[in-house]
Amino acid sequence: MFSKILVPLDGSELAERALEPAFTLARQAEGEVRLLRVCAPEKILVPNSPAIGGYGLLWPDQSLEQAEQEARSYLAAIQKSKASRLLAVHPEVREGGVAEIIVDTAAAGKADLIVMSSHGYSGLTRWVLGSVAEKVLRGAPCPVLVIRSPRPARHILIPLDGSALSEQALTPGLSLAAGLRAEVTLLRAIPRVDVKEIEQLDQAERGLGRRLEEELREDAGQYLRNLAAACPEMGIKTAVVNEPAADSILDYAEKHATDVIAMSTHGRTGLGRWVYGSVTEKVLRGAHHSMLVVRPVPAS
Repeated sequence: MFSKILVPLDGSELAERALEPAFTLARQAEGEVRLLRVCAPEKILVPNSPAIGGYGLLWPDQSLEQAEQEARSYLAAIQKSKASRLLAVHPEVREGGVAEIIVDTAAAGKADLIVMSSHGYSGLTRWVLGSVAEKVLRGAPCPVLVIRSPRPARHILIPLDGSALSEQALTPGLSLAAGLRAEVTLLRAIPRVDVKEIEQLDQAERGLGRRLEEELREDAGQYLRNLAAACPEMGIKTAVVNEPAADSILDYAEKHATDVIAMSTHGRTGLGRWVYGSVTEKVLRGAHHSMLVVRPVPAS
């Protein structure tokens, strides 16, 4: 379960979509939610008094003070109107680079989940996918749930590639499902056997190539069933599809009423503060679904 949840807000209604799932998860775990608003100093034009008319210029220190006051009022209103008395909600206003502050706040507060909202088709609202959101996804010290739809999560898809790193998405994904009372499907994409390779195997023994394909599919299915058996109370479903992995994941999600795709950032290019796996990136960019992105901790 997630007991310390960070919700960054930018003042928009779309960003506030993150509130309901965050509150639901926190209530289930009897945990807490930290609401974060990041302010950055900038020069802005503001209307003068009616007697003077026209516009005046607020310099960075003045605009920052005004922005912080507005941010505190905004978070206080959110806390009063949308959070129940039974839930611990802590507003926080900070100054600086948005992505860096979100990541650092999560680390300092030992958050075990960041919940952010995004538009389902064109990236994040004011936090455009490719800048702030991508940096948060790549640098977060905990899983990040990116909300792309206002509908409740009823079905969570967890794609796995058979590696220990990919399996690090399992615990957060299952915790999310338990907290939201959602169904879970474990998905494995397996490579197709090349036609020429099948022909060569068939020359050695008739039907050998097809049997190899069937064995690969059966092995993948057994791998998923073994993982599902560890949580019999959740009724986890399993599915095996063919590569390319990203396309298979997106296709399966579209056809099977998926609300959230939970994935590890495991990738062949390695892990860095601002780097995540290519398959996860393709799914993140191609999906209209909410995403739970987990940055695994490599074994030492």
